[in-house]
Amino acid sequence: MPATVGIRPAREADIAAVTGIYGYHVLHGLATFEIEPPSLAEMTRRYQALTSKGYPYFVATLNDVVRGYAYAGSYRDRPGYRHTVENSVYVEHSHVGRGIGRPLLDAVIRRSEQLG
Repeated sequence: MPATVGIRPAREADIAAVTGIYGYHVLHGLATFEIEPPSLAEMTRRYQALTSKGYPYFVATLNDVVRGYAYAGSYRDRPGYRHTVENSVYVEHSHVGRGIGRPLLDAVIRRSEQLG
């Protein structure tokens, strides 16, 4: 992991950068299963939906610029899955392979464990 990478809880002000990172992956990646990149308003709605329920949502910064993000959310709505989450990790395409994804995932896992 680069020495200057910071991991912190995401803020609503970060969602513009998150939208750009995700949009690239929608258009060029294989993991999102979306066809059109969501708007800033939609990404903000998704962020608020997760964080209002207490789910972890983190960003990775490099020199104070958001270069990746990760979060956990409900796996299924059924009661039997109430302690099960799924995660997503996205890194800015120009920073893939620089050790940013792993600490993001680690932060999400740690916080998810703390929350039960």
